[in-house]
Amino acid sequence: MDTILAENMKRLREKYSLTQEVVAASLMVPDIMVYRWEAGRAYPDKYMIKRIAEFYEVSVDTLLEKEVEIAPELPASDELPANCKMCGGELVHNHFDGTCTCANCGKKRAIIELYPGYAKYNRIITSIKKANTILNTRTTLAAADEAKLLLKQATDDCNSFNDVVSSELIKFCNEGLANVKRFESYCRGKHFFNNRSYKSALNELEKVRGYRDADELIARCKGRPESGKKA
Repeated sequence: MDTILAENMKRLREKYSLTQEVVAASLMVPDIMVYRWEAGRAYPDKYMIKRIAEFYEVSVDTLLEKEVEIAPELPASDELPANCKMCGGELVHNHFDGTCTCANCGKKRAIIELYPGYAKYNRIITSIKKANTILNTRTTLAAADEAKLLLKQATDDCNSFNDVVSSELIKFCNEGLANVKRFESYCRGKHFFNNRSYKSALNELEKVRGYRDADELIARCKGRPESGKKA
């Protein structure tokens, strides 16, 4: 099996820090196909080779040529593109998987492919994702402090860029910080509930009705005696 295409595909993908999943989504093929192409275990047909070349914005000859420094001609734009260059449709950006999808034609591409400077936001995005994971999987005030610290750092980083992308990301930071407040009230309420301080638990849980199992805990608190009294 000729490995030139496999090696060039892998070099291009790694050059722009793309995952095989992102490339597969953009080419509209199963993830396993990109893996097999890069491993030299399968070979794309002529039509797909052309699509791969278009995706990485290189010529087919360059994609198939051995020992050539791959330097794809990426857009000179220093801004996040708002419209699909294929059909002009509006691009919907998903900062958490690094892709954008055309609302008109449905074409999905890696954001970094269209905007090379996007890599500078990696730390911000990673911090937001980590904070969200903490808030969704843990139930302690220490976790709230950790998530808050991550989101505040991400906010500071956004403010240092002060551009379109950072403006979009700071909205997620603000949503996350608002969620931290709910999370803190929930954690305090659950702590009071577990210690049979039902009045204090109600004061906190009433602030976050609808959050996780807060409504169930509120119902269980009502009519319960405080700690030290018989139920």
